[in-house]
Amino acid sequence: MTQKPARGLFLDLMAFDAWAERWHAFGPDADVMDRVNPVYIPRNHLVEEALAAATHGDLDRLERLLHVVVAPFHERPGLERYAAPAPDDFGAYRTFCGT
Repeated sequence: MTQKPARGLFLDLMAFDAWAERWHAFGPDADVMDRVNPVYIPRNHLVEEALAAATHGDLDRLERLLHVVVAPFHERPGLERYAAPAPDDFGAYRTFCGT
């Protein structure tokens, strides 16, 4: 998976640079961050895919998604798609609290 630099995602580069400077001065510990930031999260496109399949009686995708997200902090071979963002053709997605 190709990672894009975060800076390129912001319009206000001066504000981003100021934030990045403060963050680096804080001395973030990559090992600590890896222990508390999951590799795998139930992303909307994967949840929708699993729900659509389950609606038609196929629980394999749901079971696979559950298998992945119950141990989200440990990167495992073959699960790259569960760490990747939604494909461009997934489109805009809105969620609401309580859904």
